[in-house]
Parts: sequence; C-alpha cells; structure tokens
Amino acid sequence: MLLAGIQLAVAGSLLVWVESGYWRYIHSKPVLKQPVETETTGPDGEMTISINLCDEGGGYYGLPPQAMISGFANLPVTMLTGWHTPCRFTISPLDSVIEKRFHRTRITEVVILTIICVLVAVQWFLVGGFPLVRPRHWWWEPGAFITLCTLTAFMLELIPGVREFSELPMFFAVLAWFWWFGLLVWKSVRSGWRLARRGIAHLC
Repeated sequence: MLLAGIQLAVAGSLLVWVESGYWRYIHSKPVLKQPVETETTGPDGEMTISINLCDEGGGYYGLPPQAMISGFANLPVTMLTGWHTPCRFTISPLDSVIEKRFHRTRITEVVILTIICVLVAVQWFLVGGFPLVRPRHWWWEPGAFITLCTLTAFMLELIPGVREFSELPMFFAVLAWFWWFGLLVWKSVRSGWRLARRGIAHLC
C-alpha cells in the first residue's frame, strides 16, 4: 500500500502537470474539425493568430520529462496502455480506443487519466504486496529501488537548475524493471519445473 500510494501520488501529479499545459487547447465538447490557426481582431484593430496545439498539425514529438518519469516508473502500465501525453502526433493505444468512442474532449482526458491512475495503483499493489526477493537491505528490492529512483527524479524535476538530471535516475529505474521482469520469469519457470517434477514423481 505504501509503494502504491507513493507511485500513485507521483504519477498523478506528473500527469496533471503535463495536462495543465495543454488543457486550454482541448475542446470541452466533441467537434468534427477545428482549424489549426484562428484569426482574431484585437481591440486596437490588429490581427492576431492563435494556434491550437491539439488540432491537426499541432502537438509535438517525443515525451516531456514529466511524462518520461511517470511512464518509465510504471513500465508495465506504459507497455500495456502506451501511457498518455496530450497533443502528441503519435497517439497511444489507450488514447486511440477511448477517443474513437468518445472523441477528444476534456472529459475523455479525465477518463484516460483515471484509467491510468487505477492501473498504476493496481500494479504497485501487486509489485509491493508480492515481492519477488527479500534482500537484506529493503532498498535493494526492485519495487522499492524503482520507487526511490522515481522520487529522486521527481524532486530533481521540481528544481529548475537541475531538471536536466531528472532522466538519470529513471535510467536505473528501467534497469530495475528489467531486473524485476527477469526475476518474474525465473521464478515462474522454477515453480513450473518443480510442479512438473512433482507430477512426474507422483506418476512414477
């Protein structure tokens, strides 16, 4: 529960952080087509052009640091859903499924973020509740180590002068996830082999 609570708080904060920067570009109701550029006339008669970054032709490539931290901290959920970043050229599988049914609106964004947060909580409840190893020092357990890396990256992202270093702890977090996957496969194979041996011995 502790790991799930920490990871959920960090992931939720980072998701909202990224979302808030693009919230004004997301429509509150479904629209068929919206122009990328909108011309308006100011009070002094000057023509101004506003660009909606979430319309066709807007958005950006890649992941912002906040999405990178939260996505790598929850690698299984990221692999399952594609994570979520508003106004991207490359849409994630989860975004595609939800938006095809409900269109791209603010309510849709809230639904997507809610689904991801629920999956993050379930993921860390399982990872923290059923540790694959019990090392002498608690921080060497993969789930605890990933959480420490996530908190470190989150703290660095909050400090303007050292934000560029926030990606470094997540590199070790990804390695820890591969360590966790390796342990899961090894323990599953070992358990299966033991069951098979017991079955063979029982038949003999």
